[in-house]
Amino acid sequence: MLSLGRIALVLSLVLSLASVLFLVLGVRQHSRALIRQGYLAVFLFFISVAVAGAALLTGFLNRDYSFRYVAENTDSSLGVFYRIAGFWAGKEGSFLFWLALLALVTVIIAMRDVDESDRLTATAVAVLCSVCAFFAVLMVFDDGSNPFAAAEAGATGAGLNPLLLHPAMVLHPPALFAGYAWLAVPFAFAIAALVLGRTDRDWVVRANKWAVGGWAFLSLGIGLGAWWAYVVLSWGGYWGWDPVENTSLIPWLTATALLHSMTLYRRRGVFKHWTLGLAMATFWLTIVATWVTRSGVIQSVHAFEENAFLDTLFKIVMLAVAALAVGLLSWRWRRFAADKEFESLASRDFMYYLNNLVLSGFALAVLFATVVVPLVFKKTVGPEAYQRIAEPIGVIMLAGIAICPLFGWGRTEGRTFWRNARFPALVAGLSLPLLVLTGGWHRSLGGLIGLVVCFFAGASVLRFVVVSARRGGEGGALAGLRRGLLGSRSRSGAYVAHFGMVLILAGLLGSSVYKIQTTPYIDAKPGAEASVGDYTVRFVDFEQGNGPQASVRDYIVLDVFKGGKKIGRVKPHFDSYPDNPMGQTAARAVILNRFGEDLFVAPTSMDEKSIGLQLDVFPLITLVWVGSVMLVLGAVVSLWPKRRRVAAPLDDEEAPTPEDEAA
Repeated sequence: MLSLGRIALVLSLVLSLASVLFLVLGVRQHSRALIRQGYLAVFLFFISVAVAGAALLTGFLNRDYSFRYVAENTDSSLGVFYRIAGFWAGKEGSFLFWLALLALVTVIIAMRDVDESDRLTATAVAVLCSVCAFFAVLMVFDDGSNPFAAAEAGATGAGLNPLLLHPAMVLHPPALFAGYAWLAVPFAFAIAALVLGRTDRDWVVRANKWAVGGWAFLSLGIGLGAWWAYVVLSWGGYWGWDPVENTSLIPWLTATALLHSMTLYRRRGVFKHWTLGLAMATFWLTIVATWVTRSGVIQSVHAFEENAFLDTLFKIVMLAVAALAVGLLSWRWRRFAADKEFESLASRDFMYYLNNLVLSGFALAVLFATVVVPLVFKKTVGPEAYQRIAEPIGVIMLAGIAICPLFGWGRTEGRTFWRNARFPALVAGLSLPLLVLTGGWHRSLGGLIGLVVCFFAGASVLRFVVVSARRGGEGGALAGLRRGLLGSRSRSGAYVAHFGMVLILAGLLGSSVYKIQTTPYIDAKPGAEASVGDYTVRFVDFEQGNGPQASVRDYIVLDVFKGGKKIGRVKPHFDSYPDNPMGQTAARAVILNRFGEDLFVAPTSMDEKSIGLQLDVFPLITLVWVGSVMLVLGAVVSLWPKRRRVAAPLDDEEAPTPEDEAA
C-alpha cells in the first residue's frame, strides 16, 4: 500500500498539470475538444487522488506501521473513529485530505460542464487544478510532508495527542479544509472572469453556492474548534487569539463580506470590484492560514514544527497569487465598473458598503497583529489587545446587521426608515431598563450597550419575518408565515444566519465582559470550600479510575452549592499516560450548565495537602453554541434545492422580496 500511495501521488501531480495544459490550450484556441481532454485529465486526476487517499486510510485502519505517518498518529488502543481521524491529524495527512477535497470540488465542476465545455468554467477548472498541483508538489518534493514516507524498521504506534481525543477535534480540521476547498471556487471563477473579461453576473451565479458552502464549513470548523477548546483545554475559555485561531477567523470575515458583495453584484450590478477582490483575497488568506499553521514560521500551540522548504514555497505561492490578483484586477478595473452609483447615503447599498469596510478592516487588523507584528517587529500581540479591538467592532458589525435591512435599495425616505425601525427600537428601549435592573448587566457600560444592540438586531430580524408573513398572500397568518419563510431559500437562510449571529455576539459579550474568574487553593480535607460569584464548591474526596489510551484518572470530587442549596456534584480530574514516552498529563475540566450560564471547574494542581482550582462563571455562553449551529443551519437552508416550477423568476435565486422593494 505504501508503494501504491506513492505512485498515485506522483500520478496526481502529473495529471493535474496535464489538465491545466489542455484546458489553457482549449480556452485560448476556443476548442471544445481540447477542453474535454482537459476534463478527462481531471477525472483521472481525481481517481489518482482517491487511490492515494484510500491507501493511507487503509494504512490507518490496518495499523500498518510501515507508514511513518501512520506510526506517528495512531496506536493499537484507538478505536476505528480515532484511527480514521489520524488521517488528517498531522501535516502530511492534512495536505492529502485537503487535496482530496479540492479534487472532489474540481471534478464536480468539470462533470457539470462536460457537455457545454464553456470557456469560463474551463478557465476556472484550470485555476483549481493549478491549486491542486501546488498541494501535490508539497507532498511529492518535501519528505516531511509526504504521507507515504517509510517508517524505520520495527516502528510502533505513538498514538494521537491525548488532547485530540474528542469528537469536536476530530471534525474540526475536516470542516476547515472543506471550507478552504470550497472558497477556492469563487477565487477560480473570479480569475476566469478577469482573464476573459466577463463582466456579466454568470461567474457570480456559478460560484455563489460554493461560496455559501465554504462559509458554512468555515463557520462549522471555527465553532467546533471553540467548543473543543472550551471543554478540553481546561484553561477557561474558547478563544485565545492564538495565531492559528486568528488565521482561520480572517478568511471567515472576508468570506462574510464576499457573500454580501455577491448578492449586490448578482441583483443590482454593483460591488463588482469588491466581489472580485474579496473572492481573491479570501483564497489568499486561506493560503496564509496554511502557511502559518504548517510551516511553523510563527510560534503557536497549534502550529507544526518549522519547515524551511514549506516556508519558502508558501511565500513564493502567496507572492504569486497576490501579484496575479492585483495585476488582473488593475488590468480590468474599468471594464468591471459598477452598473450604477450610490443614489443616496440613506440606502441599503451604502450600508452594505460600510459593512464591507468594517469586515475587511477587522480582517486586516487581525492579519497585521497576527502575522506582520511577530515577523517584522519581533513582538507578540496579547489577547487583551485583540479584545479591545474586537469588542467595539463586534458591536458595530451587529449594528450593521440590524440597520442595513431597515433601508431600501437606492434611496430611503426618513418616514419609511422610521416605519421599519419602530419595532426594533421599541424592543431595544424596553430591554435597557430590564438589563439595568436584573442580572448585574449594568456593571459594564460597553457590555450594556452591546446587549441593547443585540435586542435591536434580533427584533429587526423578527420584524422581517413578520413582514414576509403578512405579504405571503392569502390563506391566513399561518400560511403566510410558511410562504414568507419557505418561499425563498436564500432569504430564509439569511434570517436564520443573521439571528444566529445576534446570538453569538450576545454570548460573546456575556461570556467575556461579564465573566467571573478565580483561582483558589483549598486544603485537601473534606468540607474545604471555595467560592466564585454565587457558587460555592466543597471538597468531598479523591477518586481514581481509568480513561482512554491506558490513561489513569485522578478525580477531585466536589459538591456545588448556589444560594446555600446543593445543585450538583462535579469531578474535575487529571489524566496521566504512563505508556506515553513523554509522560504527558492533561487537566480535564467539568462544566455545569445552569440557567443561561456555565460554572467551569478545572484542576490546576493537587497533592495530599492542597488542591488548586480554576473557577469561572460564563454568563450567556450557551448562546455562542446555539448561534453557531444557526449560522450553519442558515447556510444549509440557503443551499437546499428548490422544487422546479414552471414560471420561475429570471433571477437564479429569487424574485424581489418585500424588504427589497421597500423604499
